[in-house]
Amino acid sequence: MQALLFTIIFKVRAEQRNEAVTWIQKDLEFVKNQAKEYEINTFPYSNRCNATTSADGFAAGLLHSILGTPTSPPPSAPSPMTSVSKTLAGKSFTLTRTAIYNTPTYAYKLLQLTYNVTPADSIFPIATLSTEVIPDASLKCP
Repeated sequence: MQALLFTIIFKVRAEQRNEAVTWIQKDLEFVKNQAKEYEINTFPYSNRCNATTSADGFAAGLLHSILGTPTSPPPSAPSPMTSVSKTLAGKSFTLTRTAIYNTPTYAYKLLQLTYNVTPADSIFPIATLSTEVIPDASLKCP
């Protein structure tokens, strides 16, 4: 009986983790699509190619695009953290996406993202992912 109980518990946890990973993947696909389409929505690119502040760079512009916030006038610093709650396999979880867009080493073109899916009753994430995204438009800079 005890072995059956543990099997059920592990199966539910595995299902939650799989759903959490899928949740992260869906959001990352959205971000990648925004990075690809950002070139179409940003005019002119040359102003962002030589950004001197993080708010003027491609990474901040892409983050604005992802968040659906206006970029002008004047450009403001986008929110670096977003959270969304959802029920996975009968339990409440929060997906947190943290963005770093103020890296001067790459002329503010690199958007670093960290994802965490955390149960509502815990501080320990069940799924995490860190990645970097470069908007396609920034590749056209001289």
